[in-house]
Amino acid sequence: MMDCNASYAHRKKYITAINKAFGERFESMEEYKHEDNFKRCLSKMNLSNVIGAVERARKIMQRNQENGYVLHQYKGYTYYKENPSLAAWEAIEKILIDCGLL
Repeated sequence: MMDCNASYAHRKKYITAINKAFGERFESMEEYKHEDNFKRCLSKMNLSNVIGAVERARKIMQRNQENGYVLHQYKGYTYYKENPSLAAWEAIEKILIDCGLL
């Protein structure tokens, strides 16, 4: 997969990065979110992609902290508004550790 170290003015702008990461040509987030399309993208991922994503998320959170951004909390998750990075990676990392994959 790929790094995404940019924030976008609007979530619809993520489609360019999604298309690049998955080799697709979706015209909108709505098209990408159709169940068949989303599942096709998920099927292109493997365990090493998930492990890499966890590491990239950790680095984003670390950079955000180093930049002095304010950590927010919502419904048990922590995130930064300036460079959106949801701490959901922590749960995935725990699962991978519990399974002996990390």
